[in-house]
Amino acid sequence: MHKTIEPTILYFGTPVALISTLNANGSPNLAPMSSAWWLGWSCMLGLGQMGQTSDNLIRTRECVISLPSEDLVTHVDRLALTTGKNPVPEKKRQWGYCYEPDKFAIAGFTPVGSESVAPPRVRECPIQMEGVVQDFRPFGKNVSANVFEVHIVKLHVDERLLMGDGPAPPHRSGALASPDHELLPILQAWWRGVSVPPCGIGFHEIRDPRNDVARGRFVQHARTEMMLDCRSQRAGTARLLR
Repeated sequence: MHKTIEPTILYFGTPVALISTLNANGSPNLAPMSSAWWLGWSCMLGLGQMGQTSDNLIRTRECVISLPSEDLVTHVDRLALTTGKNPVPEKKRQWGYCYEPDKFAIAGFTPVGSESVAPPRVRECPIQMEGVVQDFRPFGKNVSANVFEVHIVKLHVDERLLMGDGPAPPHRSGALASPDHELLPILQAWWRGVSVPPCGIGFHEIRDPRNDVARGRFVQHARTEMMLDCRSQRAGTARLLR
């Protein structure tokens, strides 16, 4: 039997990504977020209007989206109740947030220079995507959020995640989806060394952009695997929006 309810927020979230941007004084800001979806080489990011990341994206229109692996969960969690905005907005202060000027240091991450945008990448993350904001606007009803359309202009992938050269399935031309594994639970099991049988459910891959034919290297794991399952984070991290 179903019951009609009206919760305060409909929030399902996706695995956590790290977004690095530049503050007005040129220092880097780093924030976890878990409202993102992807299509082709573009993504849509949902970010709270009270956060420094949203301000930085509007001002500079540049960012790096880094996808942490499962072993980095404790590092990401250190960012949970921090904000780069000073003074801390009253509502975030009530939620327990505190101002942190050096997000990289407090999380134990290493900034490394990007090639096409000003914000730094996170060295420890196996997948790093440099992006530019194509468009943004306020989003939603009864929620203080912005939505950003970001186009990826440079992709960096840990070589250990790349498959060897070989012909791509002809119906995909090296773009999307592999039928070899199921979604998050099975992928995480595979990551831990558990044998996983083939499955008909596909997942997204990221292709090496240097190859424009149906040959080349392919990222072995989907972003679903390489990003943190937001359910494994404290409520502060999974809740949203720095």
